[in-house]
Amino acid sequence: MKRRLSLTALAINFILAFAFSFVASPMLGVNPFLLTAGIVITHAVVTYFKPMQVGILQEGLQKEVWIADIKENPIPDMSFINQSVDMSAFVENDALNLAEAGVEPDVHEDYFATNSGELPIQAIDDIPHRVLLKDYSTNQTRHSKLADMELAYNKRASVINRHRNAIAKNMAQRTAHGWGASTNDAFNKILNLGPTDSVIDGLIDMQRFFRDLDLDMSKMNIVLNSDHGSRIEKENKKLYKEITAEKGAELYDFKIFFYSKTPFYTDAGVKKPWGSTIAGTDKKSSIIWNSDEVFRCFGSTDMFATLGHSGWQADLISFAQRALTGKIRANNPKYLGTIL
Repeated sequence: MKRRLSLTALAINFILAFAFSFVASPMLGVNPFLLTAGIVITHAVVTYFKPMQVGILQEGLQKEVWIADIKENPIPDMSFINQSVDMSAFVENDALNLAEAGVEPDVHEDYFATNSGELPIQAIDDIPHRVLLKDYSTNQTRHSKLADMELAYNKRASVINRHRNAIAKNMAQRTAHGWGASTNDAFNKILNLGPTDSVIDGLIDMQRFFRDLDLDMSKMNIVLNSDHGSRIEKENKKLYKEITAEKGAELYDFKIFFYSKTPFYTDAGVKKPWGSTIAGTDKKSSIIWNSDEVFRCFGSTDMFATLGHSGWQADLISFAQRALTGKIRANNPKYLGTIL
């Protein structure tokens, strides 16, 4: 490695050496100019052939070289949550008041042709439904200011982002679990495919089922799990390419989304409780829902920080997000589907 003397450093060393020599020369009995020259020449020769290491007085600190950013964990596509009714504006004191529509009144043809009395009175009251927003809280994490001094990226911002992403991921998984059909009835369908059955045929069957309910099919959505997505690709590569070309592309009236954390069902078609792991003959689902039948709402977000904690000599950080996603007809959900 090529070395060269710095004239600026040499000038600074000369000034400091002269100041020292001016004070020390009377005690040593040496000419201050000669003493100055000796100190400067000796220092220049030593540092030229053996440069001092940067940070030699801070040997106890480990200086590491990092790239300018940090590789965070991958964030899944959670845009499917937006295919719902946004009720954030109706949140009061972190609570939401919903009203589930009651039954429709009966209709008579030529009622008074055969009846002399009044039309019957029928109760069609809406069903009130008050829900409290959930609190999503992260564990406390420590953040050392000393680490920021040693690293080349913004560690504090990275820590905060991970709290935010952890809450978002957890909410997305709970949302997918809640929006999957729990019953197989006149308004909801669970389609249990065999390992060799066509997923495309299954989508066509689901399309026919919901069309028979006179729904606005432009409001229908499906989240495909990776297995069903790959089976569609094997069945029809051209079709698969079309539905993955852009987010929210449509297939048989369903807006298509992909997400890995869809709920698990038993081989008999029973949805497993939240937090269950897949085992044995269990199946991972693809879920279908109508945008007008589900909701999302977000309340306040708080960061709880203990700055400069003496015991840890670090900041302690935790986040809380008040939010809720669910089914508008909580007592009698409709227009949900599941493909297994």
